[in-house]
Amino acid sequence: MFTLESPVFANEAAIPSEFTCDGEGKSPPFTIRDVPFGTQSLALVMDDLDAPSGHFVHWVMWDLRPDLTEIPVGSAPTGAMQGTTSMKSVGYVPPCPPHGSDPHRYAFSLYAINGGISLSFEATRAMLEQQMKGKVIAIAKLTGTYERNGEE
Repeated sequence: MFTLESPVFANEAAIPSEFTCDGEGKSPPFTIRDVPFGTQSLALVMDDLDAPSGHFVHWVMWDLRPDLTEIPVGSAPTGAMQGTTSMKSVGYVPPCPPHGSDPHRYAFSLYAINGGISLSFEATRAMLEQQMKGKVIAIAKLTGTYERNGEE
C-alpha cells in the first residue's frame, strides 16, 4: 500500500517542536513506500486542517521523482519544485497555531501522478490541483498535530 511516514512522528501523533515555529522550523523527514506502478511523479501538500481562516497551505511541492524513498529534514529533494504557501512564501512554513488554542491537525498528502506537471516555480496549490486533475493514481496521507501551550 502506498504510504507516507515520518521517523519523527506517527500518524495522528504530535509533530516534534523542532519542526515548528517554536523550534528550528525545518521540515520533518519522510519515508515513502510502495509508489504505485505507472507513477511518473509525486507531489506533496501540507495543510492546517484547523486554521482559523478555514484553510492554510503550509507546503506545496511537485516534480518529486517516482523512485524517491525519502524526503530529508529541512530540504526539498533534488529536482523538486516548491510552490507558494498561504503566507505568500515559497517552501515549508512550520506549524504555528495560536497560543492556547486546541491542537491543530496538519495533513501531509502525497500524490502519485501518472502525467506531467507543467508549473513554474512559486505556483499555488490551486494551480497544482488543476494540473493534477485526472492524473492522480493514489494519495498517501499522514497527519500530525501541534499545540502551543500558554501565553505568548
